[in-house]
Amino acid sequence: MSARSAAIYGSGPAGLMAATILAEAGVPVTLFERRPSYGRKLLIAGSSGLNVSHHCGLDEFISHYQGFSEELWRRFFTELSPGAWIGFIERLGLETFVGTSSRYFVREMKASGLLRAWRTHLEKLNVKFMPGHEWRGFENRDGFAVTGLFLGGGSWEDVTPTWPGLMREAGIRVREFEPANVGYEVAWKEEFLKEAEGKPLKNIVLMNRSGSKAGELVVTRYGLEGTPIYFLGQPGPAHVDLKPSMSEMDILKRLQDVRENLSPIRRVKKQLSLGDAAMAMLFHHTTEATRNDLQALVSRIKAFPIELLRPRPLIEAISSTGGIDLNEVSIDAGNELALRKFPSVFVGGEMLDWTAPTGGFLIQGAVTQGAVAGRSMLNYLDRNAPSSGIPESI
Repeated sequence: MSARSAAIYGSGPAGLMAATILAEAGVPVTLFERRPSYGRKLLIAGSSGLNVSHHCGLDEFISHYQGFSEELWRRFFTELSPGAWIGFIERLGLETFVGTSSRYFVREMKASGLLRAWRTHLEKLNVKFMPGHEWRGFENRDGFAVTGLFLGGGSWEDVTPTWPGLMREAGIRVREFEPANVGYEVAWKEEFLKEAEGKPLKNIVLMNRSGSKAGELVVTRYGLEGTPIYFLGQPGPAHVDLKPSMSEMDILKRLQDVRENLSPIRRVKKQLSLGDAAMAMLFHHTTEATRNDLQALVSRIKAFPIELLRPRPLIEAISSTGGIDLNEVSIDAGNELALRKFPSVFVGGEMLDWTAPTGGFLIQGAVTQGAVAGRSMLNYLDRNAPSSGIPESI
């Protein structure tokens, strides 16, 4: 192995970006993946439309991240900003666009094209790909000068990862994984599910003690899925505004102005265009007295009560919290994301204890950490480069 060689373990967005930073700087890189194929989580996340970042100001962008301090996230994004990440994707030959939800998408709406173009780029840089190779611990350096670990968290894992145990054996604190960006269970009535299962609650606002979030929810047999739940989900009471575009007073007036002698629930159906799932909620999850009281029904439309029981299991989560305690990694400028106990080993992505919501924030956080770790690995190689014995002036 070259004195400047690097091993990257993990082929998710963070690992691929770290490999890119190193290989573009001329460092020989070997990319190891424990599975027989590459980019599994990227392919899963992009199976129904690959959103790769979010279009908003940097202050708002950073406000969605937890774990590292706001100051450190800001420093991270100077290494790879959302704009720079989009520019890299387009440099690979893929077109991007901003959707109505302010999310950046790859035009072809699939992750496979991005993964294929990225791998081709790395192969042109002589990155060596090694599938079926799992990280075995700190004693197995295999001659590499520097190592990057991007081994993922607990989400979408059908097999319990082994790396947390290896970390703990080496004296590194690792928190247990918990689901994040995951659906929540709700005790729906069976008659409601017969009409609403699989259908969307469109253009709603979810509210709970954590705040409010507009978007779309999908009714499932076990509860709810969708961006507002991923942002705000926690056990306890919540409310859904089924018609946020209108005030309670405006809705009441519109329904009162109906000339036909219709019941309140029929007036709602005729005038508000709520959709099948919302109408089924109003019919099956309210009392008959509420359905026959116009004012009470309007109040339910503006703040429909829902009890969120518990998150779905970790294997169903889009991401996870937990992982390596952030106090175990360096935050020193130029040496970010090095393990304090193992200075030549750098980490990033979901194996660290940070989180962000979906909508482009997760993948952006991962690739940005990959870029930061890759740059720190270059700095480490430069600091520890063996002397050639030849004066620099020659």
